[in-house]
Amino acid sequence: MIVGFGLLLLLLLALAGLGRDGRGLPLYGLVCAFAGATVCGGLLALLTSIALIGLNIGAWIWLRRFAGHVPDRGAVLPVVGALLLLLALGLSGASLGLAPVLGAGAVLVGLCGAAFGPALVQFTGLLMAADGLIVMACVLQSWPFFAAAVALWGVLGALGMTLLPRLAWRRVEEN
Repeated sequence: MIVGFGLLLLLLLALAGLGRDGRGLPLYGLVCAFAGATVCGGLLALLTSIALIGLNIGAWIWLRRFAGHVPDRGAVLPVVGALLLLLALGLSGASLGLAPVLGAGAVLVGLCGAAFGPALVQFTGLLMAADGLIVMACVLQSWPFFAAAVALWGVLGALGMTLLPRLAWRRVEEN
């Protein structure tokens, strides 16, 4: 479990270099699936792995047509902020246990990614936060939480399919 969450945090640093425009979503989904499957077992772990890998690959296939964002030096700020929040969460929630704290950290990392950059980067950060909620469903071994997290992922996907093409047309008109 610790190895899975360690890989998740290393991947976040690598995503800062990629620009967080959707290119890293399949790898992020794979690492989240590994982290979730190490915490729980059975049918929930299988469905979580399938959902995380399938949803993130589908999002990457759809988002790559909008990927015009080039990373800059500010791309590291959300990751550094997320790591600081994860450290604060670990220090304040040490009595909860390691798995819930690191699962909540995966959600915080996505939310920090959603705070900076253009619309595509923010949308990718929201998808990463929804991935973190799916991992938290595994940590808590809660079917209702899993269903709510997948439903949130679906709502974000529908919202992205509606808004991102319009934002792309607006960007072209401004140039």
